[in-house]
Amino acid sequence: MVPSVTASQSLLSANERAAIAEIEATTSILQLVTRLTGMRFAGIAKFTDLEWVVCSVHDTIDLGIHVDDVLALETTLCSEFCINPQTLFIPQISQNGRYAARPVVKQFAIESYAGAPIFLPDGRLFGALCALDSRAMLFEDPNLPETLSLFARLIGCIFFANLTSDH
Repeated sequence: MVPSVTASQSLLSANERAAIAEIEATTSILQLVTRLTGMRFAGIAKFTDLEWVVCSVHDTIDLGIHVDDVLALETTLCSEFCINPQTLFIPQISQNGRYAARPVVKQFAIESYAGAPIFLPDGRLFGALCALDSRAMLFEDPNLPETLSLFARLIGCIFFANLTSDH
Protein backbone atom coordinates (compact mmCIF):
# COMPACT_ATOMS: atom_id res chain seq x y z
CA MET A 1 0.00 0.00 0.00
CA VAL A 2 1.31 3.43 -0.98
CA PRO A 3 1.13 5.89 1.91
CA SER A 4 -1.05 8.90 1.27
CA VAL A 5 0.42 12.38 1.13
CA THR A 6 -1.37 13.37 4.32
CA ALA A 7 0.12 10.40 6.17
CA SER A 8 3.66 11.31 5.12
CA GLN A 9 3.10 14.99 5.92
CA SER A 10 2.18 14.10 9.48
CA LEU A 11 5.72 12.77 9.92
CA LEU A 12 7.08 16.24 9.28
CA SER A 13 6.72 19.07 11.73
CA ALA A 14 5.28 22.39 10.60
CA ASN A 15 8.77 23.92 10.81
CA GLU A 16 10.23 21.12 8.67
CA ARG A 17 7.53 21.58 6.03
CA ALA A 18 8.09 25.34 6.08
CA ALA A 19 11.87 24.89 5.68
CA ILE A 20 11.38 22.55 2.72
CA ALA A 21 8.92 24.96 1.08
CA GLU A 22 11.32 27.86 1.66
CA ILE A 23 14.21 25.98 0.06
CA GLU A 24 12.12 24.95 -2.95
CA ALA A 25 10.67 28.45 -3.43
CA THR A 26 13.98 30.30 -3.15
CA THR A 27 15.75 27.79 -5.40
CA SER A 28 13.08 28.29 -8.07
CA ILE A 29 13.35 32.08 -7.76
CA LEU A 30 17.14 31.94 -8.13
CA GLN A 31 16.82 29.79 -11.26
CA LEU A 32 14.32 32.29 -12.70
CA VAL A 33 16.67 35.19 -11.90
CA THR A 34 19.52 33.55 -13.83
CA ARG A 35 17.18 32.94 -16.79
CA LEU A 36 15.85 36.49 -16.82
CA THR A 37 19.24 38.19 -16.43
CA GLY A 38 21.27 35.77 -18.55
CA MET A 39 23.70 35.57 -15.65
CA ARG A 40 25.08 32.30 -14.31
CA PHE A 41 25.02 32.94 -10.55
CA ALA A 42 22.16 34.10 -8.34
CA GLY A 43 22.12 34.28 -4.59
CA ILE A 44 20.28 35.46 -1.52
CA ALA A 45 22.26 37.06 1.28
CA LYS A 46 21.24 38.21 4.73
CA PHE A 47 22.80 41.32 6.24
CA THR A 48 23.93 41.75 9.80
CA ASP A 49 25.36 45.08 10.93
CA LEU A 50 28.78 44.12 9.56
CA GLU A 51 28.36 40.89 7.61
CA TRP A 52 26.92 39.53 4.37
CA VAL A 53 25.76 35.94 4.99
CA VAL A 54 24.88 33.64 2.08
CA CYS A 55 21.46 31.97 2.52
CA SER A 56 20.94 30.31 -0.86
CA VAL A 57 22.73 30.08 -4.22
CA HIS A 58 22.15 28.85 -7.76
CA ASP A 59 25.60 28.68 -9.32
CA THR A 60 26.26 27.15 -12.74
CA ILE A 61 29.79 28.62 -13.04
CA ASP A 62 31.19 27.50 -9.67
CA LEU A 63 31.91 31.08 -8.66
CA GLY A 64 33.07 29.98 -5.23
CA ILE A 65 30.33 31.58 -3.14
CA HIS A 66 28.55 29.00 -1.00
CA VAL A 67 25.69 28.80 1.50
CA ASP A 68 26.82 29.97 4.97
CA ASP A 69 29.80 31.92 3.55
CA VAL A 70 30.31 35.22 5.36
CA LEU A 71 31.94 38.35 3.93
CA ALA A 72 32.44 41.78 5.41
CA LEU A 73 29.31 43.67 4.30
CA GLU A 74 31.24 46.80 3.29
CA THR A 75 33.31 44.81 0.74
CA THR A 76 30.22 43.63 -1.18
CA LEU A 77 28.27 45.26 -3.97
CA CYS A 78 25.06 44.49 -2.08
CA SER A 79 26.12 46.88 0.71
CA GLU A 80 24.88 49.69 -1.57
CA PHE A 81 21.34 48.78 -0.46
CA CYS A 82 22.14 50.04 3.04
CA ILE A 83 22.66 53.50 1.49
CA ASN A 84 20.27 53.44 -1.48
CA PRO A 85 17.62 50.68 -1.35
CA GLN A 86 16.92 50.59 -5.11
CA THR A 87 17.67 47.88 -7.66
CA LEU A 88 21.24 48.11 -8.93
CA PHE A 89 22.56 47.00 -12.32
CA ILE A 90 26.25 47.17 -13.22
CA PRO A 91 26.76 45.74 -16.71
CA GLN A 92 30.56 46.06 -16.79
CA ILE A 93 32.14 46.51 -13.37
CA SER A 94 35.71 46.84 -14.69
CA GLN A 95 34.65 50.07 -16.43
CA ASN A 96 33.03 51.50 -13.29
CA GLY A 97 35.52 53.15 -10.94
CA ARG A 98 33.07 53.18 -8.04
CA TYR A 99 32.75 49.38 -7.93
CA ALA A 100 35.82 47.94 -9.68
CA ALA A 101 38.04 48.26 -6.60
CA ARG A 102 35.72 46.36 -4.25
CA PRO A 103 37.53 43.34 -2.77
CA VAL A 104 34.67 40.97 -3.62
CA VAL A 105 34.88 41.94 -7.31
CA LYS A 106 38.53 40.93 -7.50
CA GLN A 107 38.15 37.86 -5.24
CA PHE A 108 35.43 36.27 -7.38
CA ALA A 109 36.27 37.87 -10.78
CA ILE A 110 32.84 39.53 -11.02
CA GLU A 111 32.24 41.59 -14.16
CA SER A 112 28.48 42.14 -13.99
CA TYR A 113 25.98 42.57 -11.17
CA ALA A 114 22.22 42.84 -10.82
CA GLY A 115 20.64 43.14 -7.40
CA ALA A 116 17.64 44.16 -5.37
CA PRO A 117 17.26 44.75 -1.63
CA ILE A 118 15.12 42.26 0.28
CA PHE A 119 12.80 43.90 2.78
CA LEU A 120 10.65 42.02 5.26
CA PRO A 121 6.95 42.98 5.24
CA ASP A 122 7.50 44.95 8.46
CA GLY A 123 9.93 47.23 6.59
CA ARG A 124 13.25 45.90 7.90
CA LEU A 125 16.08 45.45 5.39
CA PHE A 126 16.82 41.71 5.44
CA GLY A 127 19.49 41.44 2.77
CA ALA A 128 19.81 41.16 -0.99
CA LEU A 129 18.89 39.14 -4.03
CA CYS A 130 21.75 39.33 -6.49
CA ALA A 131 22.94 37.91 -9.78
CA LEU A 132 26.62 37.85 -10.73
CA ASP A 133 28.68 36.82 -13.71
CA SER A 134 32.29 36.86 -14.82
CA ARG A 135 31.18 38.20 -18.22
CA ALA A 136 29.84 41.65 -19.02
CA MET A 137 26.05 41.67 -19.46
CA LEU A 138 23.65 43.97 -21.22
CA PHE A 139 20.49 44.52 -19.22
CA GLU A 140 18.13 45.33 -22.08
CA ASP A 141 14.79 44.27 -20.59
CA PRO A 142 13.13 47.47 -19.29
CA ASN A 143 11.03 45.35 -16.88
CA LEU A 144 14.05 43.73 -15.23
CA PRO A 145 14.36 46.19 -12.27
CA GLU A 146 10.70 45.74 -11.36
CA THR A 147 10.86 41.95 -11.85
CA LEU A 148 13.93 41.65 -9.61
CA SER A 149 12.19 43.82 -6.98
CA LEU A 150 9.11 41.57 -7.11
CA PHE A 151 11.25 38.48 -6.58
CA ALA A 152 13.02 40.21 -3.68
CA ARG A 153 9.65 41.10 -2.14
CA LEU A 154 8.49 37.49 -2.50
CA ILE A 155 11.67 36.25 -0.80
CA GLY A 156 11.12 38.75 2.01
CA CYS A 157 7.60 37.39 2.53
CA ILE A 158 8.85 33.78 2.53
CA PHE A 159 11.52 34.52 5.14
CA PHE A 160 9.17 36.66 7.22
CA ALA A 161 6.53 33.89 7.31
CA ASN A 162 9.14 31.47 8.62
CA LEU A 163 10.60 33.97 11.10
CA THR A 164 7.18 34.70 12.58
CA SER A 165 6.13 31.01 12.65
CA ASP A 166 9.19 30.22 14.84
CA HIS A 167 7.76 32.28 17.71
